[in-house]
Amino acid sequence: MLNKNYINFLKKQNILILGATPRSGISIANVIYDINKSENININYGLSDSKEKEKLNLEDLKDKNAKLFFGNQDSSILENITLIIISPGIPQSISLIEEAKKRKIKIIGEIEFAYNLLPDRNYIAITGTDGKTTTVNLIYSIVRSYKKARLLGNVGNTFSKEIENIEEDEDIILELSSFQLETIENFHPHISAILNIAEDHLDRYKNIEDYFDAKKNIYKNQNENDFLILNYDNIFTNRLYNELEKNKEEKFNILTFSTKNKNATIYYDNEEIFYQNKKLFSIENKKLFGMHNVENILVSVLASLKNNIPVNYIENAVNNFKGIEHRLELVATINNVMYINDSKATSMNAVKSALKSFDKNIILIMGGRNKNIDFSPLNEIINERVKKLILTGEAAESLNYMIESDKKIIIKDFTDAFNYASSLTICGDIVLLSPGCASFDSFKNYEERGKYFKSLVYKLKDNI
Repeated sequence: MLNKNYINFLKKQNILILGATPRSGISIANVIYDINKSENININYGLSDSKEKEKLNLEDLKDKNAKLFFGNQDSSILENITLIIISPGIPQSISLIEEAKKRKIKIIGEIEFAYNLLPDRNYIAITGTDGKTTTVNLIYSIVRSYKKARLLGNVGNTFSKEIENIEEDEDIILELSSFQLETIENFHPHISAILNIAEDHLDRYKNIEDYFDAKKNIYKNQNENDFLILNYDNIFTNRLYNELEKNKEEKFNILTFSTKNKNATIYYDNEEIFYQNKKLFSIENKKLFGMHNVENILVSVLASLKNNIPVNYIENAVNNFKGIEHRLELVATINNVMYINDSKATSMNAVKSALKSFDKNIILIMGGRNKNIDFSPLNEIINERVKKLILTGEAAESLNYMIESDKKIIIKDFTDAFNYASSLTICGDIVLLSPGCASFDSFKNYEERGKYFKSLVYKLKDNI
């Protein structure tokens, strides 16, 4: 049952949905269309995008008579608008939004819109620079082994698209980006986590603190019955932990995880997980690569414990979880050479985590479109572990400038870069796609890039 009070609120609004993307704007428009039909009401809305209609995919838009504003956007489309629902990919800094703020028009995002229609659910929300997708998938795997759950947000289906399908007794697990969290107003998760903070999206934010501030909205509405999980080992989240602990006005419960420090609520030591200094279970037989994935496991276990999942269900799900596509995914082993697809690694920190997962003999393919990230902190680990660094795509020259190594080469074409990497391999090598950059110079998204990498691996395997 959708929230009648919020539907009544929407009836009084003149809504502009900004951004006609299938995952966000069109999903929102379809929800409003369905509400209008089922409730026999008329919520006024229009759909807007700076792209021309011909360049948009509107096949899934249910309302063929919807008001559409496409192409050049000016302030005239704000006339009589009382509520803007903005797609996460649109920066708050665009002139149309700045004008809307001057006019005191309410601005929310897709997550806030969907939440207000279904506020009475058990929400688990995860954010951070790296590890979000693996963590939410693992939490989902644990929870659904015990009870009903649905995985939404920045992974799988969007929240809005699933509104009508969500059952009353389902837990809702959300992966949330900083973009989605910028427009939070009422969203209230029972359990939230900030996995880590590192430089990312500095093409959108003024600096890392501005980016971090967006992430902090995840716990904005939590209370004494709720839990915020923070990384004890990350400089930014550890600082936040200390600040919140000193601030006695904060009512929610603050928990920590660590792979290094036994003062954390949950920690890892010698293949064992300890909770409140008591051993829970061993993860010696886990199927995930790397210490960063141990962190993801710790968060998932802690969130599941606070969600009242029995330990035996947690242990079984953790040790049988095989990871996700495009995140340190073993595509194939050819002539004793591993080909690893880490296309989802779109930050410097994610590349560092990937490199830490393997000791040596790495042939690393990096590049794409840089998000104004400094990659010079990778110099030491690249020189320690990388056999050959292949820089590709739009960011090749800037990466070449930042990374000091006599092992690097620029090959801008992705296919040529892969072919060169495979030609260098000997027994025991690892060909690792961990780009550190967005995919938009050559691909629609990281998934398309990862699938193309996998197709090249399969082609190579077939030709041997």
